[in-house]
Amino acid sequence: MQISQHYPPYEQKTYVVVTNNELARVYVAKEREIEEVKGFKAKEVDKEGTNSGTSHDGPRDFDEDKRNVRQAMYKSLSKYLLKELKAEDADLVLCAPEALKNEVFESMHTDVQKAAEEVVPKNLASLELDQIVRILQEVR
Repeated sequence: MQISQHYPPYEQKTYVVVTNNELARVYVAKEREIEEVKGFKAKEVDKEGTNSGTSHDGPRDFDEDKRNVRQAMYKSLSKYLLKELKAEDADLVLCAPEALKNEVFESMHTDVQKAAEEVVPKNLASLELDQIVRILQEVR
């Protein structure tokens, strides 16, 4: 997608990551171009079983299950970003909902954390790319 002339271009190649508790999308921006390069989706939490493991384990904690599923997605995202950022010099902008931004950031490898020039506390993962670009350019 072409970035409007109303906004400054991305001088340096920049990975823009938008995530929430269900999905993460990775975009690459350079000059006036931005495109999606990778997507991650959290696995569904199995709600069928009422207990985990044996009858002595007690009731399942669905919140904990959801957190574990989110963490697995964030770890996959971190692994991908680490590989990409080591391959070339690029900036990183990480967007996550206010309630999850620390969890997302802390799930990232330390080298990915260092590359994150900005952590934007906004849930942009379900928006269209043109809306994401507009919002990010306004906070830039």
